[in-house]
Parts: sequence; structure tokens; C-alpha cells
Amino acid sequence: MAHAESVRVVFVDAETEEEFARTELAPGQLPDSFEYETRLDLGGESWAVVRADPPSAAQFLRSGSLVLTLRRIQTVDPQEMAYSLPTIFDPLPPTEDSTGSGEHFVIHEDDWRQAELVSRQLAGQVEAEMRAIHEVFRQSSRVVGEGASSMRVFDRIHVRRTPIDPLSTEVSLRRLSELLPVGGRPYAGVRIGDDPGRVVDSFVIAADPLVVYGQALGDRVTVLCLAPLLDAATESAAGLEQAMREFDLVLADWCSGRLLDASAVGAFLNQA
Repeated sequence: MAHAESVRVVFVDAETEEEFARTELAPGQLPDSFEYETRLDLGGESWAVVRADPPSAAQFLRSGSLVLTLRRIQTVDPQEMAYSLPTIFDPLPPTEDSTGSGEHFVIHEDDWRQAELVSRQLAGQVEAEMRAIHEVFRQSSRVVGEGASSMRVFDRIHVRRTPIDPLSTEVSLRRLSELLPVGGRPYAGVRIGDDPGRVVDSFVIAADPLVVYGQALGDRVTVLCLAPLLDAATESAAGLEQAMREFDLVLADWCSGRLLDASAVGAFLNQA
């Protein structure tokens, strides 16, 4: 079957769905297929092929025409990059294949251990990390935007690696469950981002609208974190405050650089 000596190519912008250029190309200037990710350089700019009609050389060489829908590839000056958070914890916990049924509580990987309860005995380690976060606020942050749309961004991020074991005292999962009013959906564990696996030894207590999650070995809690939602209930705050007093815990609100006692937990939840 005869093939066209040249192919008429129409370029369409994926953002506007409008044609912005057309040309005639020899068969050797086009790939055999657009079924895989393809990039083109047009006028000194890089474009990604979103859709090709038709997608294969056999088809567009036979018809003599090809429509390419492209999206401009934006490049970012590294000097202009900024973080939305001043700190994250590394490493993330290991995961395992999820067994059994039940929904998982899913968090973004940057949110792991961002608001957590820590044994008061480890306050020295916590305060050292807090000082590093305060330095990020002072030296490497700025406010962008105006009014209600303004936000603080960070030119660098502090990666926390301590405390490795945030609970140096015995914290009972059973007792914690008794103190918190369970009113939300039951969760089978914690998942992080797109990882389909379940965080090893993870648990979730849904005391709507407060979610308490972490890891536990049997009844002994080893990591204890909070995910407060809007308008956290007073009874949730009261139960959490009692747990903090019973187990001698303090609340590390890492993203704001604050270390809070039990008496301040209610205000923390109401501000979330």
C-alpha cells in the first residue's frame, strides 16, 4: 500500500483545544508511534504529546495527516521553588500487604508524624528539633500573596529524624480507646499516599471529628499522632487531654514549631 511522501501535521494546544500551528513533515521526521510518552521541541519550547490522531505511523502515513494535541512543559527556576511546610519526618514507616477487609485512613506522606504526642522525658530531643524549625521560619520563609489568599512558604525544609521512639513510657492502646469517644468509621489501619500497603502495626481511632492514629505492638503504642479535622468536638479534646495527663505526654505541633501541654490541646484542636 502506498504511503504519503509527506504528512500534514496539525498542532493543538491541550489547554485551549485550539490549533496553533501546522506543517508538512517527511515520514522520517516522525516516530513510529505516539502510544508512548513523546516530547517535541517547537519554536524553542518543549511540549508533551497528550494525544495523537491517529497514533501509529502506519495510519498517518497512509492518510497523510496527523493531529497532535500538546501540552507545554513548564520549567521552574530552582531559585523560585518553595515548600509549603517547614519540616517533615524521615524515614517513613514500612508498609505491608493489606489483609482482610476494611477501609484505611489515608494520609499524605508529608503529613506523617506532623502532630504527635511525645513522652515528656524526651522534651530535650523535641526542643532541639524545634530550634531547627524556628530557624527555618526566621531565615528561610516568606509570605506570598495578599489578604485571605496569602500563605507562608519556605525556601528550605528541616528533615526531622528524632525522636526515633517518641514514646518512652508505656501507653496503652486499650486505655486510649476508652478515653476517646469513638464515633467515626472503623479503619483497618493507615495508608500513606499512593502506597497500596498498610503501615506495619498501624491503628486508627476515629473519634470524630478527631482522628488518632499511629503504630502499636500489641497493646503498647509506639507512635501516636493526631489528624484534627474542623471543629473538633469538646469531648474529643477532653479525652485526649486526660490521656496526655495519664501517660505524661506533650503535643509536638511540628509545622508551627510549638510544644504544648495537655491544657493547650483544646485550643490546638479548635484552630485546626
